[in-house]
Amino acid sequence: MSECLCVHYRQELVGLLEQTAARTMKFVYDDGWLRSAARFPISLSLPLDGTFTDSESQYFFANLLPEGNVREQICKSLRISADNDFELLKAIGGDCAGALTITGTRNGELPEKPPRYEQVTEEQLARWSPGTPNVFAAVTGQGDIRLSLAGAQDKLPVYIEGTQIMIPLGSAPSTHILKFASPHYSHLPENETFMTILAKEVGLPVVDVRIRKTAKSSITIIARYDRQWEAGQWMRLHQEDFCQALGIDASRKYEKEGGPSYKHCADLIRRHVNFPLLDLQKLLRWSLYNLLTGNADAHGKNLSLLYGSSGSPSLAPFYDLVCTRNYRNLSRELAMSAGGVWNPDVVSAKQLSALADDLGIRPNLVIEQAKELADRIMLSLPLVIEVFREQYGDSPVLQRLPAIIRKLVRRLSSQLKSR
Repeated sequence: MSECLCVHYRQELVGLLEQTAARTMKFVYDDGWLRSAARFPISLSLPLDGTFTDSESQYFFANLLPEGNVREQICKSLRISADNDFELLKAIGGDCAGALTITGTRNGELPEKPPRYEQVTEEQLARWSPGTPNVFAAVTGQGDIRLSLAGAQDKLPVYIEGTQIMIPLGSAPSTHILKFASPHYSHLPENETFMTILAKEVGLPVVDVRIRKTAKSSITIIARYDRQWEAGQWMRLHQEDFCQALGIDASRKYEKEGGPSYKHCADLIRRHVNFPLLDLQKLLRWSLYNLLTGNADAHGKNLSLLYGSSGSPSLAPFYDLVCTRNYRNLSRELAMSAGGVWNPDVVSAKQLSALADDLGIRPNLVIEQAKELADRIMLSLPLVIEVFREQYGDSPVLQRLPAIIRKLVRRLSSQLKSR
């Protein structure tokens, strides 16, 4: 029998993950899990009756892993082939997005009591903060550190208690995510923090973010929405991103490459969440906010479903909000088209009406929401600038981002004036 990895939900074995001869991953639910009163499908793409393909198994679990250069650096450091998802999960699957823990044994490496952590010194934090070399690749998989996060940006799951930052060991849960500065994109922590504060001010449900400055740079600290303090300890909450839920490979997260569209996302919400009308409104406001603030990288992995105690999902708080328009070497094309249009500079009432059709919402409501959100953004910008400055001091983003956003808001507003 080929080697298997064990997939755990908290203390329970959910199923086994096997590498096939074709080097894909095949997942099978454990009989004990299927008999459990607490059972639930770990993905909408992986139903309990087993009517899913090996490809859908592969896509779900591969979506837990880092992407791009971060993945390449980790594989190089651990001497794992860059395309070997199975071995990479075996090495770093101890603390993933959501509630699943992946181990090499049925009984070993389950969440320790008490969990174990390694302290991060201020000197270490300062060395890591400029974002080069890749921190995640240098840390995860080393010794007893088994951390995995999806995405191409350099980031590190950590445990924070007071002002102290610690690295989880084994399968101990993290509580926060550190995002580091980039050698390629200036003031990235400040950009994401500003955009998230603005989104919260105009009414979007977002993750909690703050900036921590070191002697060398700034770090974004993000509180994990998939962690919850319960009965005197941190517990993992189950979640999956929209690529996982739809059975789409992470390499195709952009709509042009076969990734989720707004119609796919809306259909998923309408079929599966507790309160679809509420979450469709949130999806609409997220799409309009990204359009009005210059975030062209709002793809399917930047939307997630969070599973509550009832087992039914709801739309998770929004994350990874960045004004990509601030960087000349990033594409301006939208990750998801607005009414079939990829260029945000030509979006008008016609495209918003088509977007309304994709979302199953009345066109007049979408137009009114766009006007209302545009007004709120313009009114909120001065306050957000002041709040940011008071908390973190001055930054070039306080000049650049508001100028970009005001220009985008005025452009779309002028398109909608005749409505």
